Amino acid sequence: MSNLLTDLNDRQIEAVRATEGPVLVIAGAGSGKTKTLTHRLAYLASEKGVQPHQILAVTFTNKAAGEMRDRAAKLLRANPRTWQTWQGFGSGPALGTFHAICVRILRQEAEKLGFKRQFAIYDTEDQKAAIKKVMYNEGVSPREVNPTGVLSLISRAKNEMLTPEEMAEGAEGPFAETAAALYEGYSQYLKENQAMDFDDLLLFTVRLFKKYPKVLSEYQKRWPYIMIDEYQDTNQVQYTWARQLSGKNSNIFVVGDDWQGIYSWRGATMRNILEFEKDYPGSLVIKLEQNYRSTPEILNLGNLIIGGNPGQMKKKLWTDRPSGIKPEIWQVADEDREAEKVLEKVAELEKFRVSSFEFRDENKQNEAPQEIIYDYEAEGGGSGILDKIMAGFKKGKKKYHAQDMVMRGARGVPLDIGQRPIKWNKYAVLYRTNAQSRILEEVMLRYGVPYRLVGGIRFYERKEIKDSLAYLRFLLNPNDILSLERIINEPPRGIGDKTLGRVYTEARAENKNIVDYVLDINKVEGLAPNRLQAFKDFAATFATAQKSLPQMTVNEAIDLILKRSGYIESLREQGDDGEERLENIAELKSVARKFAKLKGTEGLEAFLAEVALVSDQDSYNPETGEALTLMTLHSAKGLEFNTVFMVGMEEGLLPHANSMLEPAELEEERRLCYVGITRAQDHLYFLLTRQRTIYGSVNITTPSRFLAELGEAGVEFYNEDDW
Repeated sequence: MSNLLTDLNDRQIEAVRATEGPVLVIAGAGSGKTKTLTHRLAYLASEKGVQPHQILAVTFTNKAAGEMRDRAAKLLRANPRTWQTWQGFGSGPALGTFHAICVRILRQEAEKLGFKRQFAIYDTEDQKAAIKKVMYNEGVSPREVNPTGVLSLISRAKNEMLTPEEMAEGAEGPFAETAAALYEGYSQYLKENQAMDFDDLLLFTVRLFKKYPKVLSEYQKRWPYIMIDEYQDTNQVQYTWARQLSGKNSNIFVVGDDWQGIYSWRGATMRNILEFEKDYPGSLVIKLEQNYRSTPEILNLGNLIIGGNPGQMKKKLWTDRPSGIKPEIWQVADEDREAEKVLEKVAELEKFRVSSFEFRDENKQNEAPQEIIYDYEAEGGGSGILDKIMAGFKKGKKKYHAQDMVMRGARGVPLDIGQRPIKWNKYAVLYRTNAQSRILEEVMLRYGVPYRLVGGIRFYERKEIKDSLAYLRFLLNPNDILSLERIINEPPRGIGDKTLGRVYTEARAENKNIVDYVLDINKVEGLAPNRLQAFKDFAATFATAQKSLPQMTVNEAIDLILKRSGYIESLREQGDDGEERLENIAELKSVARKFAKLKGTEGLEAFLAEVALVSDQDSYNPETGEALTLMTLHSAKGLEFNTVFMVGMEEGLLPHANSMLEPAELEEERRLCYVGITRAQDHLYFLLTRQRTIYGSVNITTPSRFLAELGEAGVEFYNEDDW
């Protein structure tokens, strides 16, 4: 037996050895799917004589792709750095997200579609700016028609590979009709700016393959072995792309879990995994059902909760891990106590103890007590989990004072818990909506607890980072008017929108980019000579940088363009705030060092593509230090933690209010609950409140229906008021 197979179970070995023809691996949570994928990749190269560059492996996050690359290289005793080049995909396997792989294809083939290879990639903020300009040109007010909603419908149309005409034909209602009418103008605007949005990356690659069969044939020959992770999360355009590339020999190996399909809101369709055998006749189906992550108690809850969904593939996860601690349900007063309860349980697990009245919140001591009155009569009585939870509301109009609850309930939270030697990376708090993170952050700050917020304001959304990236994008693509508009007055140069628009229009009329045009003219109507000179100096900075770019690394390009443009000096003049922004730019340069071996446009293209496609989960990096992780259930998919707290287990949050009327959407909410449960290794806690302040209003809550599905025998229920 190959050494690659010695530490795999029988089903994993079967999957690794299945190297020819279509294969579907149904990989349950924690069943070692990444290990199976990487071992199969290494097995193809070392045992079957497949050249690494003949393998295409697609993931959903850059983080997952990087992990797979490092693991595979280690198994093959290869240096992953020798595998990776930009234009030719390198000598190693092509590993990356759908979008990242498509960017690299389009950089080489974009001219066939009327784009330059230096096209820009517009992120969400850029897309909003673009659609607003199109709406303005079409006489549609952003106040009357939501630009984000318009982009959402256009995105859905692109994921379904619809043209503007096809979208218009199927539009139902005034809003959809307006969005369809704007689709053509939006597409034209992007083309004029030599830009693509995220959806275009896949859509244009599919169109490229359809329009140019020879190009498709070249990539089919390049990658006779295709592997796709998280197949249940693919949408229609991703499905078509995979069908195109695997069409020659059907050597397609997909891994997924229909129990973890949670992305229908972004176009994913469960049909792709449920009907794989129909799409690829003669498919081999392998089920990975042994879970290596969770205790039996946690795993049993996962099986129970997902069992409420009909029409799914049958499997039952099992584990040979020894028995652990029963998961707990905690009912507390409000969202503030919910956050403190998380810290109390951490203190308990870490074996810290404090006296009952050690804690007093100084900000609340002088406030007038706020009465919270509950009056609930359960219908029909009962003794199930839901009945016990509802009994927490049935206290005969008993009055609680917020002050008393804070003092009484915080008995288990040491004042200095944030300074204790705790391995915070073991703990994660998961919630359904980003709005729930606010109070969690406030309480963590109150106790000095280090935390890591995944999916909040990200590094690449900071102003100075957006500015720096806009400078680089315009350096690479002088047709990118959105980037130009962002940086033309950063620092101030006195060039107004009207002047810029007029100059840009004139440059396009002469078929020149704006840099070359400005350097050729001697006057602009309505623009003072000194302002024109500022514009010329700005253009000259880019013209000079473009000449030097072929010999520069990305870091050198950053230094050159930001210093000569005056941007760095303008930040230095901002004092402490400017120093912090300069530190963030230094961190951006740290990211750019990954591309130190690539010079010129090649390096800049690779760098800009990577930062444009960063996802929330890519920002999760436990190696940056010990911190309590706060993230949504969607962001947690694919991760694992020793201890998980699922907060907000209430109707309207989980399941979400927008999902409770449609059976299919409610099933997805149940899958989301399943994902949260199966992130936990040893300890799992569910928390719910009697009342919650969210979206600006105070509401008496109703326990999540999912709690009733957990079964009384598998959990311990605690009502904090019983203490």
